[in-house]
Amino acid sequence: MFNFNQDQPQDPGTAYSQLDQGQRSQVAQTFIQRFAREQDPQSQQYAHLDPNAVSPGQLAEMHHYAASQHPGVLGDVMKHPVVTGILGGFATYEADKHLGGRH
Repeated sequence: MFNFNQDQPQDPGTAYSQLDQGQRSQVAQTFIQRFAREQDPQSQQYAHLDPNAVSPGQLAEMHHYAASQHPGVLGDVMKHPVVTGILGGFATYEADKHLGGRH
């Protein structure tokens, strides 16, 4: 497991690079499904990505966008079993940071 210190800011790209492609695909699918419900153009662009081809950098872009524009989307992704199981400290830190502990 890749553990993060919850008191230190973490780079989402670094966190997502710890996942294998199958795990990244699962996390990407959650982002994609949630972005599909949003009406803004950037969310719709993300909603059309192929989850099987998403890179750690693309996951980080979706992460940053969700954090700034759609915190609820990020909250849902941070609850995904892959994120909580493998990136637990990162998920907790990000939920606390962007959702104020409402996770």
